[in-house]
Amino acid sequence: MMRIEQNEFEKTVNNYSDSMLRCAYTYCGNLTDAEDIVQEAFIRYLRKSPKFESETHKKAWLLRTVINLSKDLTRSFWHRKKTELTEDVIDESNSFKECEIRSAVQQLPEKFRIIVELYYGEGCTIEEITKITGIKRSTVGDRLKRAREMLRKIYEEDQR
Repeated sequence: MMRIEQNEFEKTVNNYSDSMLRCAYTYCGNLTDAEDIVQEAFIRYLRKSPKFESETHKKAWLLRTVINLSKDLTRSFWHRKKTELTEDVIDESNSFKECEIRSAVQQLPEKFRIIVELYYGEGCTIEEITKITGIKRSTVGDRLKRAREMLRKIYEEDQR
């Protein structure tokens, strides 16, 4: 088993932790759970010590791991039964408009939220989203289009 050097691990954490956190938060809607998911993804990265073809491949692997862990959490008995509200994730560094957009995205069904987060939040192409999620290219494009329509409706309702 190959070991990951400390400086390589630190570089990976610095490069991808924000993206992973946003992705996890998109699924679970809770900052504390999202942080736990990212931590678990990095633990798996250390344990498995995978070899990657490129940085894009590494990012895709990390995001796919976060998605899988997020889905596992949202399906868990504990998560489904949890009823208390958790901390407010809007911090002072976010603009009001950004918080408004995040709130609108959180109102989308899960299958649309992750596509929007990867496309707009992470700057992934439709092809990259296809590889990360395992969803057909045409479905990704369709979900992105439908998500935009839903966000437009949410925005119009909020303006009334």
